[in-house]
Amino acid sequence: MWYTGKTRNRNGVAIIVDGNLKDEVVEIKRKSDRIILVKLMIDEETFNIISAYAPQIGLDESTKKAFWEDLEEIVQGVPLGEKLFIGADLNGHVGSTNEGFERVHGGYGYGVKNEGGESILNFAVAYDLILANTFFKKRESHLITFSSGPNKSQIDFVMTRKVDRAVCKDCKVLPGECLVSQHKLMVVDVGVKWRKQKYRSNKCIKTRWWNLNGGKMALFKDKMLQGDPWRVEGEPNMIWDEMASRIRNTAREVLGESRGREPPTKETWWWNEEVQQAIKAKKECYKRLHKCRNEDNYKCFRQARKDAKKAVREARGKACEGLYQKLETKDGEKDIYRIAKQRERRTKDLIRIKCIKDEADRF
Repeated sequence: MWYTGKTRNRNGVAIIVDGNLKDEVVEIKRKSDRIILVKLMIDEETFNIISAYAPQIGLDESTKKAFWEDLEEIVQGVPLGEKLFIGADLNGHVGSTNEGFERVHGGYGYGVKNEGGESILNFAVAYDLILANTFFKKRESHLITFSSGPNKSQIDFVMTRKVDRAVCKDCKVLPGECLVSQHKLMVVDVGVKWRKQKYRSNKCIKTRWWNLNGGKMALFKDKMLQGDPWRVEGEPNMIWDEMASRIRNTAREVLGESRGREPPTKETWWWNEEVQQAIKAKKECYKRLHKCRNEDNYKCFRQARKDAKKAVREARGKACEGLYQKLETKDGEKDIYRIAKQRERRTKDLIRIKCIKDEADRF
């Protein structure tokens, strides 16, 4: 996941990429705390994915103008030969009809067009984009992206270039998915030809010298003393090679070897049965609330959400308690440097360099 944001509880957008596509990411651009771009190279095609969050209607005009200028600047930086997809909460209503905007609006929208919707449509016309979720005839529940009490609207959109209309196979809202309490999950199916590249890395097999302590140190010493007597006469280089070879072979036998593979990532290492049940109960309450919005279901969902947060907080606290105690020991000093190195590595957007730019600034 790549994220941009300054204040924890305000603005902020992110893009999550499937693990199989992680190595295909070649560039990250953060324009502001409202706009982020991720560029991927899949076979011979280059895909630019933009996530954006437009200012709410009540904010001042200067903030709205700055957002659209930033979005225009980042779209202008995408070459015409590359694919472009924008997924955004644009806080505007484009309306159910496409009168005057037939080129960019498919005619299957929801609601009544407002001033914010005019800005969205004008932006689409200026850059020859289409609103993908207005080009597929769907039931009302598959068009509504936001609901709060009796209020329902379509304010989230997927935009792509008109020349790439054919690659969009379908676009709809999944009303039953538990995403957040008000916004709905919108999915677009895109046809992409992709042959996964297999990268061969030079794995370096290493002896686990860091295990040379405690009982293994004594075992290593005994193994070394049990062998044939050390040769002390003869050509010095041969004596040295025999001694080094004997030490290395004994170390591999006692300490083991590292094959050079990265350990499997396990982000939710604190996950347990209690957390799983609490999350499951929250999802069930949300589904009941979605089907019938009454006061009892609201209370049930709020309580389930509160219980789920508490379960997660307690599980993470218990899991981290043992780690903190270990860090206070002498052996834990090495773990501190390892954790610091891992955190520094995670701050980097890209770890593997897959391609470079030419003189025309193209990948």
